[in-house]
Amino acid sequence: MTDEIVFVDEGEDSVHEGSITWKILIVDDQEDVHTVTRLVLDDFAFEGRKVTCFSAYSGREAKRLIAENPDTAVILLDVVMETNRAGLDVAQFIRTEVMNRFVRIILRTGQPGEAPEREVVTELDINDYRQKAELTADRLVTSVTTAIRSYRDLKSIDEGRRGLHLLAMAVAHQIRNRTVTIAGFANLIRKKESNSPDVAEHLATILHESSRLESMVRDVTNYASIQIGNLKPFGIRDLIEEAMDLIDAKIKVSGRTVQWDVFCPDQTVSVDSRLFVLAMEAIMQNGVDFSDGQPRIKVAVLTGRLVCSITVTDFGCGIGEKDLPFVYDPFFSLKPTGSGMGLCIVKKVAMEHQWDIAIESTPGRGTTMHVVIPRREITGLKG
Repeated sequence: MTDEIVFVDEGEDSVHEGSITWKILIVDDQEDVHTVTRLVLDDFAFEGRKVTCFSAYSGREAKRLIAENPDTAVILLDVVMETNRAGLDVAQFIRTEVMNRFVRIILRTGQPGEAPEREVVTELDINDYRQKAELTADRLVTSVTTAIRSYRDLKSIDEGRRGLHLLAMAVAHQIRNRTVTIAGFANLIRKKESNSPDVAEHLATILHESSRLESMVRDVTNYASIQIGNLKPFGIRDLIEEAMDLIDAKIKVSGRTVQWDVFCPDQTVSVDSRLFVLAMEAIMQNGVDFSDGQPRIKVAVLTGRLVCSITVTDFGCGIGEKDLPFVYDPFFSLKPTGSGMGLCIVKKVAMEHQWDIAIESTPGRGTTMHVVIPRREITGLKG
């Protein structure tokens, strides 16, 4: 697969009419912008595929078209249309409502003051940002080429990830079936009165290991199933307390309780609430598992203009320096009965949300997990 740009002559046969094309949505309230853009891209092709341009003249129309055409590769998006931020509303709709993370967005504006470049590009995953006055034909072609290449690569990565997901689910299903069969036969043999003490001990080991294998398969299945849904605003304290309640219910079985120390002002974050709670529960569970006696867990939420930062600290045995590089690896565990998937799941949830995570630990003093969540308010849009 090459990145060659092809300008196709009218009579050339390398690109056939009716073949698969790259879809480009032009969103602008000025007819001449649509006309000029189509003229510039009329003889353009990338990897042997021409482009198909279709038009929207308002933010509302753009939302409808992008929802109907999820395979759109690039959107050339005006910022100021029926409102001063109509284009930004479209970008937010694409990323947070229809959850299209593949289409590449090129902002074009004649009023750059309406869209601060750094903030918009960072928050709404904008591929390029251009003032209309500087977007010559050559620059437009360059921007579209870069955007299509990026779209192609994202789709390839996603297809590979989907293939791995299907493989993981299929393998987990097969292992689970065999595990159930092994445990079933072991239980049948165990019921026989003629078993010697040695046989009974071996059967108990088989059943114990079968149970651990089933638990590992369940964790792998949960990991493979992690996929971000709609990002919606939630009270962060409510979500943290939901995770704390799950930990309290688990530890109660062993007769222990957790001493919670929580500092969390009223704040709203845009997240997939199910995955947020899953990640917080895994972090808190690690703190409990590495604490003797009554675990003490400290949760602190600090907010700034650009990010919301969460720290979860335990005061347990800590993690050695030589083990820290491996804590996110699948099946790496310092717990005798752990599956090693807890922090691996946390990392995947963070990647899906585009959070930053970090871990600090001192042997004998405890561990602190940092989760940094970008705030969507920085663009002036609501999550």
